[in-house]
Amino acid sequence: MNAALYALRCVQCGISIGDLEHLSIGLVYDMFTEAANDDYDYPVKATQEDIDRL
Repeated sequence: MNAALYALRCVQCGISIGDLEHLSIGLVYDMFTEAANDDYDYPVKATQEDIDRL
């Protein structure tokens, strides 16, 4: 990822240049990943019973 693409993705996620002073690059990449997964429809979701069995 080059600087221009990084800046574009930041703007798409609503991150301003001023915000970047307070965020690590790893956190920003995590935000990109989570934003990309927002529309994913998980086929199987855990129930309380599943969690209790853990």
